[in-house]
Amino acid sequence: MYKAFMFGTPSIIVTKPQVCKKILMDDDNFELGWPKSVLNLIGKKALHGITSQEHKRLRRITTSPIKGKHALSLYLGLIEKVVKSSFEKWNAIEEKPIEFLSEMKKSTFEVIIRIMIGSEIDPQWLDMVEKVYTIYLKGFLALPINLPGFAYHRAFKILTSSFSNYLS
Repeated sequence: MYKAFMFGTPSIIVTKPQVCKKILMDDDNFELGWPKSVLNLIGKKALHGITSQEHKRLRRITTSPIKGKHALSLYLGLIEKVVKSSFEKWNAIEEKPIEFLSEMKKSTFEVIIRIMIGSEIDPQWLDMVEKVYTIYLKGFLALPINLPGFAYHRAFKILTSSFSNYLS
């Protein structure tokens, strides 16, 4: 066992499998949940009060349009279209190297958004949503330091300001 101070709270890190199992199986003392910093970012009512049955129902509703091989095969044309357009954009940038990982993240994000929202999306809107998502994700994974210059502060600031004013 190790004593540590992580994410703003004192913690004990356990490494032995038997002790981990005992802690995780202890329903009386072990509470599942999100850190307070994440709850501040997503809103206090977003995840509280959802029962197991409600969670299953919401999961079934959200995953039913894209479940199974047949349903996924319907999106192959959309995926091809996005990948081809991405390759064409990369090809248009002559004599400049591209950051492959970040460009692939953008293409993947575009595929996911087009599946969820629809195939015709304004590219400027998509860029704005991607920027907000990236800032928000970095805020989720960062230490909850709400001071200017930190990722958590930037993500928290998105909640209180309009997207267009903040991102421009």
